[in-house]
This record gives sequence, C-alpha cells and structure tokens, in this order.
Amino acid sequence: MITFRCVYSVADIPDEWDRIAEEYFQKTPFLQHAETYNPCKQRYYLCFDEEKLVSAAIMYSLRLDILTFVKVKSPLKMNIVGIPCSVSSPGIFGTSDAVESLKKYIFETEKGFVLFLNLKEKSEATSHAHGHTLPSVVMSNNFSNWDDYLVSMRSSYRRRLRRIFQPEDKLHFEKIPNISFNEKMYLQYLNVYKKSSGKLEMLTLDFFRNLPSEFILTVCYFKKKIIGWNMALAHRDTYYFFLGGIDYNENKIFNTYFLLLSIIIKDGIDRKAKIIELGQTAEIPKMRMGGKLHHRFMEAHHSNKVYNKLIKMFGSSLEYKRKLEDTNAIKKHMR
Repeated sequence: MITFRCVYSVADIPDEWDRIAEEYFQKTPFLQHAETYNPCKQRYYLCFDEEKLVSAAIMYSLRLDILTFVKVKSPLKMNIVGIPCSVSSPGIFGTSDAVESLKKYIFETEKGFVLFLNLKEKSEATSHAHGHTLPSVVMSNNFSNWDDYLVSMRSSYRRRLRRIFQPEDKLHFEKIPNISFNEKMYLQYLNVYKKSSGKLEMLTLDFFRNLPSEFILTVCYFKKKIIGWNMALAHRDTYYFFLGGIDYNENKIFNTYFLLLSIIIKDGIDRKAKIIELGQTAEIPKMRMGGKLHHRFMEAHHSNKVYNKLIKMFGSSLEYKRKLEDTNAIKKHMR
C-alpha cells in the first residue's frame, strides 16, 4: 500500500531518508544547513510502501522569472522540487516507480506552479510541460596524477592550459576555513551570480561562512588581494565543484577562473575521485578542460487547468536550448 506524507522541518525527517538519498546534497546534514541559512519555505515529501520509505522529495518556494533562459522579466511564485542552493543534484530520488508516484502526488497536492529541476531522465508525461534545463559538466577521472591528465589532453588544449599557468608564480593559492569567508569574497560570488543565465536563489554570506567542515574553500591571492575563490566537496567517489567567486577585472589578466577550475580538477585527481562534478554553468570552459555534458531535465505543471494548458503550449520557452558541440579535449584512447 502506497502512502504519502509531508513534513516541514529536517528534524521531522525519518532516518530512512539518508539511506535512500543518492547524493550528498540530498542528505539531511546539508538540508539542515540550507534550512537554517537559506530558509525558503522548505518542505519534504515522503512516499512509503508498506511503511518502508521508497522515495522522497525536497521542495521550496521562491519568486523567480519563469522565462529566465530567454532573459524575459516574468516573476512568478514557483514551488520547486530541487536542492535550494543551485546544484545539479535532483530534488527527488528513490526507486523509479515510487518517484513517478510521488511526482504525481506532488502535482496533485501543491497549489500553483510546480517545477521539478535537474531530473536525470526526460519525462514521458503528456499532461505536463517538460524539456531541458542546464546540463551538468562531468569529468571521468581515469588519470593517475596531474601530469597524466595533461598528457591525455589534445595538444591545442594542453598548450592553452600551460599558457594560462604561466603567471601562476605571481599568484598564491590557499585553502582556508569556511568561517574565514568574508564580505569581499561574497561580493565576488554576487559578481558570478549576476552573470548567470539561470538564476535561482541568491545565497547569503552566512550560508557560505557556516558551511559544514567537509566543504573545501580555496582562495586565490595576488599581492595579498583576494581575486577569486571556489568551494569544493569530496563525497564517496565524487569530487564536486560547489560554488565560486571572481574579480572579473583581475580575471582578464590572470585567467583566475581557469586556474581555480584547474585546482578543482587537480584536487579531484589527487583524491582519486572517480567522478569530478564541475557543475552547471560555464559549460564551454569546463568542456575545454575535458568535461562532458550530462543532460538534466525539468517538468512543470500548474494546478489551474487554464494556466497549465498555457504552460504546455509555451513550454519550449521554459527550457534551456543552447546547443554545445563536444570539444573532445581528451584524446579518445585516454577516455
């Protein structure tokens, strides 16, 4: 017998949740952090089969531009099934049949506009709008060390990377505690956020400063001035690029973004991660480093039948349509 429940606090989530969660960002320690430092009306849906938890979903509500990918101002309150911090992990997980049952229940229960983000499989439903959202860029780590990675790259990409590293002796990279995250770094995060084509929630300074200790903060200095930073996370066999910030003026001189991205890749290789998850933005630079696109999908529905029909008619305006060619930065025989 399939039953459903909704709770409104991580404290009320049963222990079974973390046992079926597939990725770090779906687990309760991170959800508690998000609930504390990025409150956005989070609620947590649970699907049980004979009292056994078989699927679960994270939902939150924000007012966002529904036509964000075509850069049209279109503010609308959205009920989003996803992780409330702009990562590529889906907000619903569990066995496939149970996930479909829970999706149907959420669509029937929630009022207004409901959006599922970062689904790993395209929906076959005919009653909802669906399509692509931002892809994730992922690198399979088959390299023994950084030099092995460089040798595996096609010559044009290897030369470019080595040119970028030429001014590295002028820069200083340091890993520092998250509590040292400061206002300067936060402004650099806002620089990146404002340039993003797929804006969701804007996180606070305290969100970064109080991240769990397993998050790794790397800062780039030029003459003691912070010119960029990123945060990463190692979990099981995956090394995640989480979020970052850049001084764009200095980036024009030093290619800070590429250097920090290179450090993510080098750290992932050094940690023997099987997968290096590079995230959903700046696809071309990441593909030039050897990343491959992993498609993500969205599904949308409105509880009002008239609005839902309109969303279906104009659903293509909701999706991410950018077409990207594979750079083939890594030699084929090295994949």
